[in-house]
Order: sequence, then C-alpha cells, then structure tokens
Amino acid sequence: MGSKIGEFVIRERVGAGGMGVVYRAEHPLIGKHAAIKVMRAELVSPEQEQRLLVEARAVNAIRHPGVLDIFNFGTLPDCRPYVVMELLQGQSLADRMREQGRMDVGTTAWVLEQVLAALAAAHRAGVVHRDLKPANVFLMEQPDGAPLIKLVDFGIAKVMQEHDALARADGSTVGTPDFMAPEQVRGGEVGPAADLYALGVMAFHMLTGTRPFQGDNVQVMFAHVEQIPPRVSTRVEGIPPELDELVARLMEKEPAKRPATATDVRMKLRALARPPVSAEPDAPPPSSVESRAVPAATVPAGRRNGVSLAVTAVAGVALMGVGYWWGAQAREAEPVQVIAPSRPSEQVMVDARPTPPVELPPVMVPQEPAEAPPEVVEEEAQAETATATLAKSTKLPPLPAETPSEKKMEQRQAGLFKLLLARAKDVDAEGALRGRLLQQYRAAADAKTDAERTRIHVALDDIEKELTQRIALHDAPPAPVVAVVAPPVAPRVPALVIPKLPTLPQSNASEQKLAQRMDKLVVELRTRTQNQDVAPELTKQLVEIFTEAAKAQTATERMTVHQALDAWQERLTARFPR
Repeated sequence: MGSKIGEFVIRERVGAGGMGVVYRAEHPLIGKHAAIKVMRAELVSPEQEQRLLVEARAVNAIRHPGVLDIFNFGTLPDCRPYVVMELLQGQSLADRMREQGRMDVGTTAWVLEQVLAALAAAHRAGVVHRDLKPANVFLMEQPDGAPLIKLVDFGIAKVMQEHDALARADGSTVGTPDFMAPEQVRGGEVGPAADLYALGVMAFHMLTGTRPFQGDNVQVMFAHVEQIPPRVSTRVEGIPPELDELVARLMEKEPAKRPATATDVRMKLRALARPPVSAEPDAPPPSSVESRAVPAATVPAGRRNGVSLAVTAVAGVALMGVGYWWGAQAREAEPVQVIAPSRPSEQVMVDARPTPPVELPPVMVPQEPAEAPPEVVEEEAQAETATATLAKSTKLPPLPAETPSEKKMEQRQAGLFKLLLARAKDVDAEGALRGRLLQQYRAAADAKTDAERTRIHVALDDIEKELTQRIALHDAPPAPVVAVVAPPVAPRVPALVIPKLPTLPQSNASEQKLAQRMDKLVVELRTRTQNQDVAPELTKQLVEIFTEAAKAQTATERMTVHQALDAWQERLTARFPR
C-alpha cells in the first residue's frame, strides 16, 4: 500500500483471481481512481504476459462503453506485468444470480441485449471473447443510478486476423467448460458463433436458475458436443415461444445453424427487454438518509467507516441539501433504477427520487450572513447558469450546460461549491477540499464525453463524502454516555456428527473421481458449518447420496449421483456462503 505504479498510488487490495491481484489506485494530483491488475509472480512467463497484453489490445481494438476500459500496460521492476483499467463499482452477473436465483424474462432479455451490444462491437473489431460467462459480465453502478453492463476479461480473446496465435502456446483448449461451444471443445476454429453459443447457455441459466448440462468438467464438455440441450420451456413455465426458440438456436451444435450475428440476436430480444424494477415514481421523498456499506466482491466485508450513527444522521441532513438540489434538477420524471450494491468507497448516498427543489437546511447556512464568503452563488441569479455566476468570483470558465450530461455535471459542481463555501470556515479552513474540487471543476470544463464526466462524478463522490462527514463531525452533539450491556450468550450448538459412511468402490477412474469428490464435499460441509450441527437436513441428504454412490455401477448411475451432488452443493453454498 502506498507504492506507486506509473502515475497512480496503490490504496488498497480489492480482489484476486487465478491470474493476478487487483488493487484500487488513485492519481495523487487529480484524484482519478483506477484498478490495477498485477500478474502473480509464480505465473510470470512469456505466454502469460502475452495473454495480459492480448486483453489490453483486444479492449482497445473494440472501443465500446460496454467493454471495460484498459488504458495502460507495463512491467514492475520485479518483472511482473500489469494493466491499468477503469475501476468498476457494483457486482458481477454471477454474484447477482447467486443472490437472486433465476431471473424473469424482461430482466434477462435486457441484460442479454446490453451484453450483445458490446459483443457486436467486439466482433466488428475482429475480436472473439471465447470466455463469455456470468462472472465476466459486470453490473456497474453509475453516479445517476442508471445501470450499465460491462463486458470484462478478454484475457483469452482471439483476434481473428491473427490466426488463433493468441490461444495457449501448446494448442490446448481454453475457456470455461460450462459455457464452451462444441467447436471450442473440439479445439477447432473458434469464431463469433462460439460467443453466441455461450450467450445461449447464459440465457438458459438466467431463465431457469440451472445450466443445461450438469456434471464434472469432462462430462459437461462431452455433453456440449453430443447431447441435445433441453428447452427452457421444459424447465420454466411462461417462457415466450420466440425466446424459447431463440435460446435453442443459440445452442445449436453447428455454428452455421446459430444466428448470423450478435446484432441479429439483439434485435430479436428488444421487444422482450425490460430494465430492472425501479422505484415507484409517486413515492414520497425519503425522510432519512441511509448510509450503506454493502461490500461488493472487491471490498473486504469487515471494513466500515468509523462515523457514529448520530454523526451519520447529521451528515445525511447536510447532504440532502446539495444532493436534492442538483439531483432533482438533473433528473427527469423517470425514477432511478437500482440494480447493484453501493460503492466500495462507502459514501453517504441519497435516494434521489424525483422531487421539487428544496431549500438548503439550516446547517448549511452561515450563522452570521455578514461573514458569508463572496463566492457563494446567489439564488436570485436565474438568468445564467450556476457555474457562470460562480465563475465571476473564481475566475474559472463556466461549465458547458447543453446536453443532459453536461447540465447534471454543471449543477452538481455548483451545488458542491455552494455547500463547501458556505461551511469553509467550519470544515475546510486549510482549503484542501476546495483545491480538490477546483481540480475536478477544471477537468469538467475540458471533458468532452460522458465517460470522462462519469469518472469526474466518481471523484466528486469522494469529495462529497469527506465534506459531509466533516460537517457532521463539526455539528454533531456530544455522544451520550451509553451503559455497556453484556451481549446475550448465544445458545450452544452441538458439534457436527456424520454417521459412518459406506465405502465407495474405486476400481476405475470414474469411480475414483466420484469417491474423491464425495470426500471433498464432506470436508466442505464441516468447513462451511464450522463443524457445528446447524444444517442436519444437509447432512442427512449427503449421507443418502453416499448410499446411492455406493450402489452406482454404471456411468449413467454415477452421472445421476454427480447431478445430485451439484444440487446439494448449490444448497450448501447458498446457505453458508464463504
């Protein structure tokens, strides 16, 4: 932590995978946040470095807002390569599906349509993803609350013009077995149709809550090549016939029988697509502010802000003035859609439903009007934009306010300046927050695209969070003395006792694999329950599956046991997530 990579300073570790470790980093001058993925030292090799470089090249060849942006590549002094990319706030589609189970038709079609937009751009640029799956689809939060789907991890992408030179050097198959097209399993030529097959498997999984083929990796790969996948309508009722037929076509064994392009599929889904459920438009304005700290996959669950509940409440009151001031004006009557957990930065957030502009609360007004700074924006200046009035005293250029995105940025900057200047003597006597806000103001004046303004909003989130916390700390009354009450003693849970299990046959490789898996699941049950008898029904089910496994004599019977284990393991992980 604190070390510098390129122009960015490492702030915290936010995640890790099989290939590398991801850190949150910040530009020390302009406050821009980024994610930096550093390859694990034990994996460094010319092949793996090439894979990381492929990802950077593939993403920059696509240049689409629905694809994770990578804007730098380099090597550390110890020879570990790294990439610098945009920092996403939210959760993966895989995490969402684990929480929610199967999705309704409208939401599924909407998510797939967004994925197809990015996929179509990739295919036009000559890039095949080759590892499309829910874990590589990210539901990204935006400052205005509208969702944005991001396609990530092009680490094994194939640039079609390079004749598959970007696959593994030994020619072995790469991808995730559950979502691999038959031609990919065979090691044949992989084109855009392979991505559409994976999309069909994703659609089946989203609509039914299960994948079309179950078993270990080898069994699933053989099933993709040889078995006809079931129809979605055989698993779930109420599926529109046209969607049922489309998913079946996407999972055709022959690439030529699948839809021709991602755009064709997207056009068919548009009539069914419906964004996630949003807030009721006529709901009353919130009477309080909720300080959320829901950890995404990138934030350790134990980390929390140290502000007390009383302080948080005062911070909420202070934030409502500026939050509603610019939020109510920037948004139209359409309600904000909420699809993902709050930002890992844990800022205090306002549920900004449409509401008339409100007056600033008393805590935001100086106690003595005569001492108010001359830079404060006067509310009577209706003939020009708020930042144009502000520019007269700061000598900064007024921000553009032509498009909705520009208006939102202009109003938010003005609102933050107004709040900061009104309370400068209380919370920013040294001028540090003002300096940071001025940096973002200049960046907003030069911003040309919505993507640039989105990054500025992320930096403003941090400034707004710190400002409201300082106001809360300044204005909060002394905390009352609370008597310490000993927590109640938790009831004692008996230790987990697993009855004697039958001995499983291990005369061939298939039987050995099943026996090894059964043993691992016993260990996993003990680990997840902390060796306590808190799920007797799961223990009983595992014993019953053991009994069936001991009787299994054919490959078909063992396949049935594997399927039962898949279902049991899903119930175990859903009840006892790590």
